[in-house]
Amino acid sequence: MSRKLYIITFGCQMNEADSEHIARIFRKRGFELTDKLNDADAVLVNTCTVRQLAEDKAISQIGRLKHWKKAKPEGKLFVTGCAAQRLGARNIKKRFKYVDIVSGAKEIGKIENIIDSAYPLHTALNIDAKPENIYRSPLTAYVTVMRGCSHRCSYCIVPSVRGPAVFLSREEIIRDAKEKLAGGAKELVLLGQTVNSYKRPGYTFSNLLEEILNLPGLLRLRFMSPHPLYFDKDFKRILKQYPKLARHIHLPAQSGSDRILKLMRRGYTHNQYLDIIKGLREEIPDLAVSTDFITGYPGETEEDFQETLRLVSEARFSSAFCFKYSPRTDNPAMASDIPENILEERLDRLLKAVKKISNVILLERIAKIEEVLFETADFGRSSSNMAVRINSAAEPGSLKKVEILSAERNTLHGKVLL
Repeated sequence: MSRKLYIITFGCQMNEADSEHIARIFRKRGFELTDKLNDADAVLVNTCTVRQLAEDKAISQIGRLKHWKKAKPEGKLFVTGCAAQRLGARNIKKRFKYVDIVSGAKEIGKIENIIDSAYPLHTALNIDAKPENIYRSPLTAYVTVMRGCSHRCSYCIVPSVRGPAVFLSREEIIRDAKEKLAGGAKELVLLGQTVNSYKRPGYTFSNLLEEILNLPGLLRLRFMSPHPLYFDKDFKRILKQYPKLARHIHLPAQSGSDRILKLMRRGYTHNQYLDIIKGLREEIPDLAVSTDFITGYPGETEEDFQETLRLVSEARFSSAFCFKYSPRTDNPAMASDIPENILEERLDRLLKAVKKISNVILLERIAKIEEVLFETADFGRSSSNMAVRINSAAEPGSLKKVEILSAERNTLHGKVLL
């Protein structure tokens, strides 16, 4: 009987990709994944610290695992990720004495050796550990192209817990992409904190996109999250030339106020951000753009907030992840000076503004033809990353043209064109 691994992942797609990487390492050691904690022989908690709430949730989860460890003292509890990096092994083990191994996000490159200390690899097992695909549709797979970040946005803790940007080799990335396509993936998502900053000697992110777009078996390619500063002329050419490259880009803005953007050290202005989107939509007029916003940054005035609302209107985002500012430093000057009731009120107004625009964009898709990658017989996602349902049946994994007939509750409804 094989041993079983239970995984709990907090945070972003990078953490999900790291958990899949770790799952594959366990698979080589004879483990199978389980969704039942009580059946687990080992538990992995992959933590996040991008906001205090995310870290608090991870810490609470580790606390609740005391009961599992008591019931199964021979089981191993692993704590990894960004909160593990920030808090440190000594602090975590001091607080939770039943934790066996702590490995911070910066140690992901050494994680196989770390796991070996608890579960040595026995070559006699001879297990072919295929890529794990845990968090997305079985047809969609993550491909990590870089780790860490060399930007120093004032609100962000990522550089300190993941380290400076390190770009994986072209060979490693292409090998990973080919393996995941051979394993049944039809759509790949390239991952990096500033993914479009990818660069190796004589080889750019645009070069990488073009090479992957030409891999056999690929039906669609996505990437996240790019930084507004790193789109080059080649990217615009590739976007226009290759329909396989998704007609959707998630492009974090964070604020619409030039003053706040400068304090955040984002490197662009309100109008420069709009010009980037305008340039991309000159190639693909109906390009869907989603974004991230932080409201309540220290010193944000109502006038600053109004500039963010103006950006929502001008950029016409298909969706946005909106958050209240969460200080990720012990510096008192970085604490929000805005009363909680105003923070809540601004967040509510921002969400409503985004929702209003996204509803209009959804309705505008009616009577248009969308290219849909079907995940099930009646559900898939368009190239613009919108949910699509049909009344008939399609082959899961197939790419079909769908005429959109109606829209409701963030979902398009249509019929497959023969």
